[in-house]
Amino acid sequence: MSVAAAVITKPTFTLADRLRIQCDRRRDRDYIIVGRLTSVVFEGQREISGFSQARSRWQNPQQAKLLADQPGLHPMSEQQTTLWASITLDWLTHKNAPVLAISKDRQDLLLPQGLTPLPAIPDPRWIPKTAGETVKRIPQLLTGCPVVGDRVRDKITARDGRVYGVLHPVRELCIMLAGAQGGFGRIRGLVDPSDGTHLALLIDDSEDPMQGYFVGGKFSLGG
Repeated sequence: MSVAAAVITKPTFTLADRLRIQCDRRRDRDYIIVGRLTSVVFEGQREISGFSQARSRWQNPQQAKLLADQPGLHPMSEQQTTLWASITLDWLTHKNAPVLAISKDRQDLLLPQGLTPLPAIPDPRWIPKTAGETVKRIPQLLTGCPVVGDRVRDKITARDGRVYGVLHPVRELCIMLAGAQGGFGRIRGLVDPSDGTHLALLIDDSEDPMQGYFVGGKFSLGG
């Protein structure tokens, strides 16, 4: 399914307008750094057959017994872990995560230095057989992952021919906060009631570093 530009950007601005404004703000440093973007959580249509029958993957019988009556603390099943990996971009730590900023008028989320490479992640199919066993990892691919499938399934082609991958709607951004306050925070992706759009992330992987643009919808810091 392709996503039309009108679905993810406000009608008063074309998609090209929004990207140009963001590029100008990045160039002019018209922003305040929020912190490091550690993960992006978005929605997507995924295959969930057999999902409800999936069993938690306990590390040992003692863990299963201890947490048996606390369903909120049960470990994910293989199906749940695979699904989660398919609807997230995860930099795992803040050390090599991209810088996230907000424009001074608080209208735009910005990635002033682009998107840093995504690290390999634990294979969601992996189950340790012995204590201390090294976690097996797989590349965190935008498309073509043989384990979780395509994370990016929609695209937009701009008038200049440039193709952007679309993650839509973005539900949550997890960040390591900058400045003296430190700690972790999150930004909620919301619907803009004026036009019904959702927050989306456009990705241009034709550049080095990879570029990202947040468009459409609204967002709430700290929520």
